[in-house]
Amino acid sequence: MRIKLLFILTGMLLAEFGYYLYKRYSFEPRHVSRHEVKHRNKVLRVGIIGDSWASGTTLDTIISDEFLKHGLKTEIISFGEPEAKTKQIYDNLYASPGSPYSSSEILHHNLDYCIILAGTSDAAGEMGAEFYAYYCSLIIGDLLKNNIEPVFVTMPDFGFKETTDSLDLLQKARNEVASLIIDNGSTGNLDDYRKQVNQLLKDTHLQDSTIVVPFNMVCDNYEKHKMLYRNSGHLSTAGKQKMGKLIVQYILDQLHRSNLPIPMVNRSVVISKPRTIIIPSGS
Repeated sequence: MRIKLLFILTGMLLAEFGYYLYKRYSFEPRHVSRHEVKHRNKVLRVGIIGDSWASGTTLDTIISDEFLKHGLKTEIISFGEPEAKTKQIYDNLYASPGSPYSSSEILHHNLDYCIILAGTSDAAGEMGAEFYAYYCSLIIGDLLKNNIEPVFVTMPDFGFKETTDSLDLLQKARNEVASLIIDNGSTGNLDDYRKQVNQLLKDTHLQDSTIVVPFNMVCDNYEKHKMLYRNSGHLSTAGKQKMGKLIVQYILDQLHRSNLPIPMVNRSVVISKPRTIIIPSGS
């Protein structure tokens, strides 16, 4: 009788764990998005979405100030969810307004550009390169459907080993199981994530309509440039300044290539800070 009960309990636990893995790593279908008519504005409207790298006000201010140096007035809205994988970031675009971490306003705010900052949580959580690439492509594709030009920052270099070494025993065990299922037991490699998403964007032609900002131009080696990081998984203010400047330069280059009218502002006029919508994060 005891053996039978043990088998039943073991089966239940395995079933629950299997369901957990399915919900965590499954590829959900694309959300139904509603096309909206775009209107040109006198200000450049920029959104930021992602994990904890997109939360807080520092990056918003850096990007706004950098545009202002080039004579551009901007309005920036940002939404970040700490530790969010690309799947959550995508789902947040369709979450009900007012719900925790909803970024639905991104799709309904007449934006010109949307910056995507994601990847560290996918790598640390052993989500797999295919998972990361799939949801990045959904995010990019749905922004384009809403006439918003995606600004995709590639998988950042960060203290990957330090971050994964700091996980608790259950998280490490989960990652080991996931790596066996997803990658035949290999440990995560950041280059695998970069190669997979680059290939998918190329195959789907999404890269033709996306501003791809290579993070290696901010930092190509975490160990050699730790001054750019606050900790193993987050940039310092100096790192954010370098990344923000690079992002702005890529957007400016695209504006000049497209010969679109750029909303300039008189540099002698004092401009109030752009409205920034922040979802509290505690990052």
